[in-house]
Amino acid sequence: MAKPQATFFLLALMLTLAGCSSFGETKTIAKIGNAGSLDGPYYLKRIYIQDTRGAWVNFGYGSVGGYPGASSDIGAISYPQFIKGFWSKGRNVDEKYFKISAPIDLELARQKIDTLRDYYEDYYDVLATVTVAVDGARIRVFYSLNCFDMDSNCTPRQNADPNGWVTREPDGATESVLLFDGIGESSDTPFSGSP
Repeated sequence: MAKPQATFFLLALMLTLAGCSSFGETKTIAKIGNAGSLDGPYYLKRIYIQDTRGAWVNFGYGSVGGYPGASSDIGAISYPQFIKGFWSKGRNVDEKYFKISAPIDLELARQKIDTLRDYYEDYYDVLATVTVAVDGARIRVFYSLNCFDMDSNCTPRQNADPNGWVTREPDGATESVLLFDGIGESSDTPFSGSP
């Protein structure tokens, strides 16, 4: 039988090694996910984004309408690199089905996210979100920061966005960058493999 000190040492060593190697060189960019629509109610059946860690985060929040739509704690997501999923609009005979499976330009997404994360004079990005928005067969992924913390300076840095990627949302407190803008396949009948 192992001595308690040896058992404790082995457990501490395993936790230390696991903590050092779990996510490699990537970082968490958001812990909140939103999923919505730009033209009325949809059913987001299963929409996954894969990040650079290899993890898949589900944005299939069921029945949604409006933007930014439903919100959920997504644990942690790093820079996105792939999107796949199914969604539908309408009921019964009017129902349309959509699906997508496409890479996200990882390097461009990383540049846009890093631009927004360094956009303000003095701000901690605790309120970062990744949002999936559908509009018929069109599907977009946004990265957003809400800056209304009284302890932060929400003034943009000088020359913080030389490429013009950052846009202010109508609420006046949120800046976003577009990470993906794609057109999925459409059908009058459910796709094979659709939930």
